[in-house]
Amino acid sequence: MKPSGHPYGDFIDHVLRPGRYLGGEQNQVVKDPARLRARVALAYPDVYEIGMSHMGLKILYGVVNSREGLAAERVFAPWPDMESRLRERGLPLLSLETATPLSEFDLVGFSLQYELTYSNILLMLELGGIALRAADRADDAPLIVAGGPTAFEPEPLAPFIDCFVIGDGEEALTELMEDWAALRDSGLPRAERLRRLAGKPGRYLPALYGTRVAEDTGLTIVERPDDAAIPFPVERAQVADIDRFPFPADAPIAEAHAIFDRHGIELARGCTEGCRFCQAGMIYRPVRERSPDSVVDTVLRGLRESGYDEVSLTSLSTADYSAIVPLVRELMARLEGEQVSLAVSSLRAYGLPEELLDDIAKVRATSLTFAPEAGSQRMRDVINKNIAEEHILESARRVFSRRWDNMKLYFMIGLPTETMDDVRAIVDTGVRCREVAKEIEGRKRDAQVTCSVSSFVPKPHTPFQWCAMDDMAHLSGKQHELLQLSRRHKIRLKWHEAEVSYLEGILSRGDRRLGDLIERAYRKGCRFDGWDEHFRFDLWMEALAELGIDESIYLGTLPVDAPLPWDHIDPGVTKEFLALEYRRSLKDRLSAPCGKPKGAVVHPPTLAEAEAEGYRNRQLVCYHCGVACDLSAMKDERVEYHRQLEKLGEKRPEHRKLAPRAYRFAYAKEGAALTLSHLDLLRSWPRALRRAGLPVAYSQGYHPHPRLSFTPALPMGMPSLGEQVEIMLKSELPPAEVMARLGGVLPEGVRLLESFADESPRMSLRLRSLRMLVRFAGAGEDLAARCEALTARKSIEVERERKRKLRRLEVRPTLLTLRPAAPGEFPEAEGALGDEEPGEGTVLVELQLQGGALKAAELVELLGGESESLRGVRLGFELEEATRDVEA
Repeated sequence: MKPSGHPYGDFIDHVLRPGRYLGGEQNQVVKDPARLRARVALAYPDVYEIGMSHMGLKILYGVVNSREGLAAERVFAPWPDMESRLRERGLPLLSLETATPLSEFDLVGFSLQYELTYSNILLMLELGGIALRAADRADDAPLIVAGGPTAFEPEPLAPFIDCFVIGDGEEALTELMEDWAALRDSGLPRAERLRRLAGKPGRYLPALYGTRVAEDTGLTIVERPDDAAIPFPVERAQVADIDRFPFPADAPIAEAHAIFDRHGIELARGCTEGCRFCQAGMIYRPVRERSPDSVVDTVLRGLRESGYDEVSLTSLSTADYSAIVPLVRELMARLEGEQVSLAVSSLRAYGLPEELLDDIAKVRATSLTFAPEAGSQRMRDVINKNIAEEHILESARRVFSRRWDNMKLYFMIGLPTETMDDVRAIVDTGVRCREVAKEIEGRKRDAQVTCSVSSFVPKPHTPFQWCAMDDMAHLSGKQHELLQLSRRHKIRLKWHEAEVSYLEGILSRGDRRLGDLIERAYRKGCRFDGWDEHFRFDLWMEALAELGIDESIYLGTLPVDAPLPWDHIDPGVTKEFLALEYRRSLKDRLSAPCGKPKGAVVHPPTLAEAEAEGYRNRQLVCYHCGVACDLSAMKDERVEYHRQLEKLGEKRPEHRKLAPRAYRFAYAKEGAALTLSHLDLLRSWPRALRRAGLPVAYSQGYHPHPRLSFTPALPMGMPSLGEQVEIMLKSELPPAEVMARLGGVLPEGVRLLESFADESPRMSLRLRSLRMLVRFAGAGEDLAARCEALTARKSIEVERERKRKLRRLEVRPTLLTLRPAAPGEFPEAEGALGDEEPGEGTVLVELQLQGGALKAAELVELLGGESESLRGVRLGFELEEATRDVEA
């Protein structure tokens, strides 16, 4: 497995999931660097599987690459095994699209989603050949940029980042790329270029601002610059109309596994609810929705471009999308018969019509999530979660009265003013939801309730930014109490480790001094701190002690009138509004959701209700938080969205039932496809069929699957010239047309060879044998004689360990053919085995095996060879009653 010409080619087969590092996915964009003004490496400081699931990365990738003269490429944090290989060989971290080192880009832009990825930023900078500290960078170094939600508290990373992008990035990033390119070409020194970047909304350049220590808190805060041209505070960048930047339908498709392996679309940005712990709900105000016609269009185009069979509608509060009911109905009608499941996050069952839930329950693999956040009503009032006990139980009734057997509830512990009774109420809530299921007539299966519990971390720019965080002893005690109760009541419980939340708390309200802590921890070996198997809390504590940093100043209660390390960032909401909400929380007082009529659970679910004068005349709730909202325009927009959906319904296409037809194809797996596992290929084939516009047939039942059948799994890294796949389509097409359509959408390195007439499916039941060509060393000159002697034996036994016991297995019936191949007899297969020159004593052997009892490595050892040096290529399979139909 050696991708031709790639700098990682000679070792990539020795790292876990090599597909993370090579690119080549469907829909990736590769531009000629000679025709570009500026290139940005979109750097996600976590592994490929997580970064490829992030919507913000997809949006920015599409926006930048849609602009002539600009290009965006992707790079992800290398897993520790890959880091070791790069350091051993002195190789840099490369982009996926063009294998370019990070140091050769004009900009490197990091996505800041979670504080525990900060050490990975330093890892990527160092492996990318870029100085960690901004002050140490040469004039020709890339501009290091960072944006995302935690960029609203930038100070812990300030020593390492040249420019933070605060707020929405769609316009801000492309403008920054153009400005930096112009300044680069001007010949000005780096320091002057950085100074001239300042001034536009959303740009915070830490090097231009001084600091001082606040006497009342001991925290380091940022001071107003002497230069009046440098903004203070820094206003966020905001896209008023997110429909100007349509959600990408053609983002790169991960052939290797991604955490969220589906087509997702952002319905809206912002949230109406005003939960007092939620940073995103404050910094992304006001709510901006995508129009229903753009959502429907993006969903349908995205499914065609990606080949996914699941689509997810997401936002901070999907239930508050103003036309959620007619939108979900329209999408389900459009997707009817397509075997595409619709996942809707943060959807409150109690606020939706019963008939809509009936429709959702029919969808193949739909998921609904519920987040009461607190177990007791008092705590829900403290955090401003505008739901009551009856809402939670009504959601449970509606879920369990349909076909769902599981309900997942999200909670937090360690919230301000929380008591142990409030903690115990979490399990009580789970028990009451399960009891609801028992009362439903006709239910035959037990219901399962899972309570997922995280620890509260006070976040900047929220009403709880002044609150203390529970120490680890209190958090662990609460987790232990929940564990005992959950076992007693047989409720599933999941939780985050207290040490992880403790470190997150330090970093989330940190000041500029914590840059030294992050670097010290990184030098000690901290990476992937959000991963349990790599988190080293002891090393972080060592670094704190060595630097003499008192973490209690970041975790304790802060005075409401004290200056804070993030006050120089203007999130839109005022500090006065946040303080008012903080005081209301201490009195257990609710604030109704903003932007809705008072007392409303959801927006008008029908066009008639939206158009009614009663709705138009109702005053929408507004707390004058500092963000400018046009409430009249909001009402008009909601009416328009309902009208759009009614017009879309009139143009809905008809669905036809088709007669199924079976097809069987042989294909080669080589090149880049060698980095894909068998499971990756199993996922990629249905997506390729959809991208080709081929109507794949599905099995029946509640969890239908594409009707595909494959020859036995091929080890990752082994090439093949004769894999086979059996496909059932819902209509009959000429085999040559099916092959032509599939040819351009299969993963790179998967090459169709021929098609077969196959009237009787279930290929797996008719497999007769497989043929391989293996190359191994040390067999000696009498190999032909030994092959004959081995095949002449009536019994061949091998020894294997099973269940910690050595067992002897009879494998002679497995071996059908075994013979040395003549030089040049299999030129294509020899090429697939690799370009390196065979060593002395290396021999090619053709073998034919029936079943899977005998392994090629065992056969090599039986012949006196060295199994460690074995390399093989599959030549093909023989099936009973299979006839060739079309050659290609």
